[in-house]
Amino acid sequence: MNTSKREDTKKVVVVGTGDKAHGIAHMYQCHAKKDGWCNLVFTEPLSTKKINPFNEFVSIEGTGCLANADIVILALPSYALDSFLIQNFSILNKHCILVDLTNASKDRKDLKGALEALNVKYDRWVKALNDTGAVQELQHQVTSKTKLSTKVCGPNEECVSDIVALAKELGYSTEVVPIDQYEELKLSQDIGWEWIHATIFMVILFLLTMTYVMLQVSGRPNFQWYTILARHSSKMFAWTSVYGFAFSLLPGTMIRLLNQMSCRYATSRVLIWGCNIRKHIGVLSLYFLFLHACLMLLLFGEEYFGFLMRQGIMEWNDEASMLTAVLSTSLFIITGIASLPSVGHAMNKAQFMLVFGPVVWAALSFGVMHIMFLGVPSWTETPRSPYAWTRGMPPVTLMASVFPLLVMFLKALQVCMAWVLVAKNKVANSRSVSSIHTSEHLFVSDNEV
Repeated sequence: MNTSKREDTKKVVVVGTGDKAHGIAHMYQCHAKKDGWCNLVFTEPLSTKKINPFNEFVSIEGTGCLANADIVILALPSYALDSFLIQNFSILNKHCILVDLTNASKDRKDLKGALEALNVKYDRWVKALNDTGAVQELQHQVTSKTKLSTKVCGPNEECVSDIVALAKELGYSTEVVPIDQYEELKLSQDIGWEWIHATIFMVILFLLTMTYVMLQVSGRPNFQWYTILARHSSKMFAWTSVYGFAFSLLPGTMIRLLNQMSCRYATSRVLIWGCNIRKHIGVLSLYFLFLHACLMLLLFGEEYFGFLMRQGIMEWNDEASMLTAVLSTSLFIITGIASLPSVGHAMNKAQFMLVFGPVVWAALSFGVMHIMFLGVPSWTETPRSPYAWTRGMPPVTLMASVFPLLVMFLKALQVCMAWVLVAKNKVANSRSVSSIHTSEHLFVSDNEV
């Protein structure tokens, strides 16, 4: 490697001329001092590639500019790292800091992996700017009230400090992550296992509800298979939605309940897993609720739901079902909005506890009431209706209510136990206070009793 010394003004070379490079150039244009401590230069390893014009504040040079670069930002795809290192690593300044912008996966190496594959021992590399998107950077404005945030991680503390200073110069907000957490950091732009697990869970849940509904309704008199496409799909979506919402509330309830019982299973892996994906389950359940609401708005009429009408009007329970449906949907929308990061970060603890406490439980309660107002008459009528109890299978409304009712019962049990524990603590505290001898008080003697 070249042994030239670093200068006071650092030369920063961005390797690559794609969207990410344009994003960095835009951030430099918006925030950096043009006569500051860094001079930004762009280069393209592929001489045959057509380079889109950058702004007037940065220059484009050949790969020879790498020889005296203090910092090299690798705005390259993962597959191009090996070829870049093979061709250019030997000409780099020995003090040069390599900045890795890639996001590794099982099939793609990052800079650390590429160096190890080439048997190169080099610790002057830093992972940074890989958790910000090129679109975010290109759309960023000087007048923006929020800063783009990036995490910085590397084995060399001096290099990390330099890159933190560079990122701040470019207008980023930085957070230094210990090198011990590098494996978690390098996958910043993947979907996330929480979304994957939540999606798999909801798909399996939907397939189960779909199987039950199809088996149940296909035995009804005068059944037509095409009604599965819309009329009965609406039931599947509603069932999946209410079960999903109930499941999202179950892990937290169980942990509180088990903690109150001093049970060692309160922090089991299954419950922790459920807590990690409960927000994602709730968002996906809101999507299924939206599907159900849309289909009901399109299909609701005497042709499909004439059984709800008695001489053109609905019975009291059907009216109540429509009201609770609207209330449940509106409250679930509120919780969905509160789940947005921009909204959630602006909420204080009291607001958070209100929305994800009474509000979300009220939403689930109204949702279950909506189902039960529609279904309870068919559960109890004699003789049993061939439409509700087809093939001897319980009605869809009954099956859709069982699990949410169980979760609500567990929540009620947990709240009651909390009240009991509070009452016990108050009694114990009052007894301990009354048992203290008067003379033990700092300002009262036995003679004054």
